[in-house]
Amino acid sequence: MPALVTLWYKVKMHVAIIMDGNRRWAVARGLPAAEGHRRGVGALRSTVRAALASGVSVLTVYGFSTENWAREPSEVRALMQLCAIFARTELASLRRQGVAVGVVGDIAEFPRPARAAIARLVRATAHNRRLKLNLALNYSGRAEIVRAVRAIAGEIESGRLRARDVDESALRRRFYAPHEPDPDLLIRTGGDFRVSNFLLFQLAYTELLTLSVMWPDFNEGDFARALAQYADRCRRFGS
Repeated sequence: MPALVTLWYKVKMHVAIIMDGNRRWAVARGLPAAEGHRRGVGALRSTVRAALASGVSVLTVYGFSTENWAREPSEVRALMQLCAIFARTELASLRRQGVAVGVVGDIAEFPRPARAAIARLVRATAHNRRLKLNLALNYSGRAEIVRAVRAIAGEIESGRLRARDVDESALRRRFYAPHEPDPDLLIRTGGDFRVSNFLLFQLAYTELLTLSVMWPDFNEGDFARALAQYADRCRRFGS
């Protein structure tokens, strides 16, 4: 592990990551897109280690968006298989390291092997407390908000909720991960400057950091440098 990861402070914070650049990394090397995604799993493994070493409490990663269904069928199939493989092969390590895995999104559309493997991973790690790893799978920030609004509308229609009692907290309670704090830092690899429909409500006052490194090349040193940059920022939350 690079020495840079051993920071002089321990950071109790929520870091979100848009893991971008897998396909571009593969194309640059004359490899199929699936190989870029496969190598990206190694980057996620390194990032989990770095988060644990830094004392980060919540790590939320964007693994598969609702828009990703529009990609080539072969790439989508490879991503579904990779989800299942990750859930099976990483279970023992994540459980041993004290990582609890959660899902942000609706995986009902995933193939049965992927759904079953992910569900088993979530159950097997539920008791862990060192780090919460949220996998954003079949996730859309807009869809999450619409889903919450529909739930609220249904409760108002049935008389279980009054319109005057609807506030930000009421909306948040109907999100996929209602008890998670908002991200303190969003890291996007791959060099692009956009949030890509990720945690739209939750990112209101999140610090944003875009890195040119492609996700398969992202490592513990990159994570530590991102935290160091975050530590130099002054968060005012609009005040």
